[in-house]
Amino acid sequence: MTVDELFEWRKMRKPASMVLALSLLMPWWSVRAEYPERAVHAIVPFTAGGPNDILARAISPLLAKALGQNVIVENRPGADGRIGIDAMAKATPDGHTILFSGDAVAVVPALRRNVPYDPIRDIQPVAELGSSPYIIVVHPQVPAHNLRQLIDIAKKKPGGLNGSSGGNTTFMALVMFQIMTGTRIVNIPYKGSGDAGLAVVRGEADMAIIDLLAFANHVESGRIRMLAVAGEKRARALPDVPTTREAGLPDYTAGSLFGVFTTGKSPIASVRRLNAEINRIVATPEIATRLVALGMEPSHKTVDEFSARYTAELAKWKNVVARAKIPLEN
Repeated sequence: MTVDELFEWRKMRKPASMVLALSLLMPWWSVRAEYPERAVHAIVPFTAGGPNDILARAISPLLAKALGQNVIVENRPGADGRIGIDAMAKATPDGHTILFSGDAVAVVPALRRNVPYDPIRDIQPVAELGSSPYIIVVHPQVPAHNLRQLIDIAKKKPGGLNGSSGGNTTFMALVMFQIMTGTRIVNIPYKGSGDAGLAVVRGEADMAIIDLLAFANHVESGRIRMLAVAGEKRARALPDVPTTREAGLPDYTAGSLFGVFTTGKSPIASVRRLNAEINRIVATPEIATRLVALGMEPSHKTVDEFSARYTAELAKWKNVVARAKIPLEN
């Protein structure tokens, strides 16, 4: 081998040796633990026994099996859900803290002057579990047998009817009904939807716009009269009750939206993994049947689809508060 050939060979060999060295180091440089790296904490911002809690405890074991890590459910109730939502929003943005919540996530920012988190920046929608349209009901003492009759009665006597509500969402549904019908109905607040439903059954309240579960034991009793389902289609449990569109109020829809959220700025790969696993779980007969029993229609939205709906819900409730001139609370 000539001197020139040796020189050329050494030039070629040096990069090759560097490549070999780099190839040995690359696994150490490029290793990144796959999500999830540890247990996932699932926050329920309400007390045990409610629909959010029931869903969390039904889905979490199946999600744990799919992810290969424990999913620990923790109830953090208080302040209309704000304590639990705030805890999730301020968690480390890595997808290891999730939230099972209904409409409180979208309603609270509309009603509060100061929210300790940004509802867009700090909250990442993950998966929609299902939706449950509200039912418009009256006590038999109200001489309304359909929705148009109820609206006519309310218009003729502004403030003459009262309606029970069991939390922010049902209160807002009643407010939106008044805006869209040009009526004035006195709100009677109760601690929860169960108490608000019983108020109508007992005749303490004339009407309510509330979830079907609040009347589950009274549908056949004759102690309430169901006028309309405030959803896009009739409820499976109430095939003879028309929708608001069918009953003459086409633009009015209201109900509970249930979903899973995580901390804003969490890695999108982790968010999409959660979305895929939760959608698969919701589609199983076991969970789908559970949702239907709770009066819900199971959902299977992508991250982008659920994010768009969440953003629309935020805007809708802020608009309702502005139009109704509801004073904001601190």
